[in-house]
Amino acid sequence: MLFEFVQKWYVDPVIYNTGYNPVNTATYGILLIAAATGVYYLLKRFRVPIDHKFLAALAPYIFLGAMLRSYEDLLESMNLSLNFLTVASAEGPRNMLLVSPVIYVTIFLFTLAALALSLGISRVSKLPYQKILFAIGAIGALAVFSAIVPHVMDFFAVSLMLSLAAFWAAAIFAFRKYLAPKYEKFSFLTKENALIICAHMFDASTTFTALQFYPYFEQHFLPRFVISLLGPAAMFLLKLAVVPLALYCIDKELPDAGKRTFFKLIVLVLGLGPGLRNFFRLAMGV
Repeated sequence: MLFEFVQKWYVDPVIYNTGYNPVNTATYGILLIAAATGVYYLLKRFRVPIDHKFLAALAPYIFLGAMLRSYEDLLESMNLSLNFLTVASAEGPRNMLLVSPVIYVTIFLFTLAALALSLGISRVSKLPYQKILFAIGAIGALAVFSAIVPHVMDFFAVSLMLSLAAFWAAAIFAFRKYLAPKYEKFSFLTKENALIICAHMFDASTTFTALQFYPYFEQHFLPRFVISLLGPAAMFLLKLAVVPLALYCIDKELPDAGKRTFFKLIVLVLGLGPGLRNFFRLAMGV
């Protein structure tokens, strides 16, 4: 019974690419909260300051994870495999370390190892560990990017996604500058929060492009339901409804600056990571 349950709700959706369902979504959500809490206290235990420098040092790892995921999409479309922990899927041979949600664990372990190495080098060299951490992630991200660039072919998708993202970024920052100061309830719309919202609108722009002009489908069951009712443009409405509320709650309920920064990092990853994966996948025409 247990094996069949796991197979149906967790394994088959990955192998057959049927998207998320209420069972695995709830499970992954609980695991995310538990893992995030554990990582936060682990960083505190080793006295790693969770500040904006730390956040900037982690940026290459977000790009690395997204590009690895899209590169796996490319390999599947070419019926190729890395021949490591590979299973047969509906789209071709699939490396289980590079598909969601396992890729989050893969990148987390790589980042954790890079952080440990950076702290060790920093103690010897006296260089800021954040610069070392950034450099390790940047080298990995550039290596994968160099493998992706030769396969970029769909410039219509690229231009549309970037245009939509630029429009929303301009609209959000214009709202922040001219309208938000007039209303107390929008005081949470700091530059940092505005950038995070822009990252999610970039994700919405890539999703809208994929669903409106290409034969893709939304993998997350709740957005999939809303999109079935309102169309692909509903992604913009969902993001504008959920993300600012999440940021408002983080600012209001978490008095510790480090904890606020850490949980905002998670919100950023949940938007920018999938958005970049969609962007590179569409750009490569897979």
